[in-house]
Amino acid sequence: MKESPKDDFIELITEVNRGKGLDELTSEIIGILFIEPKEVSLDELAKRTGYSLSAVSTSMKLLVSSGLIKRKRKPRSKKVYFFMEKDMFVSWKQMIDKIKANIAYLKSKVPGIIESYRHATHEGSRDERRIVERYYHQLLAFERVIGTCVSMCDDVLSCDEGKNRRK
Repeated sequence: MKESPKDDFIELITEVNRGKGLDELTSEIIGILFIEPKEVSLDELAKRTGYSLSAVSTSMKLLVSSGLIKRKRKPRSKKVYFFMEKDMFVSWKQMIDKIKANIAYLKSKVPGIIESYRHATHEGSRDERRIVERYYHQLLAFERVIGTCVSMCDDVLSCDEGKNRRK
């Protein structure tokens, strides 16, 4: 155990994210940003993790591109700040929106590749086409699953908003 409940929480989140395959630094950054009520600068993250600015910056690029972390600049400051949404449903939905954009892009490209395979005559092209067709069908199924999850998330969020309005 660490020195405070805050440290315990950061350690827990780090452990869970390491279990999902993330590296130590990225996992720890997620824990730090989740518990912090305000933005945290890149410099501060480097200081708190004990890693170099370069290493922290590399991890932040991954986290920002995933949609999990937001990057901000404050007026009249050259520093870069990072923030993590505290509402798990909102955070999850932001990441899903990025996934949905990738699905849309793949749906626009994969059928053309399948069509090209229909005319291909090289050895193994039939097996390759089947692999790509299966990928496309799984992509469409995944899109339906994501749609269902997003609808459920929206339902929870609207219930929460209704509860908050009544308070």
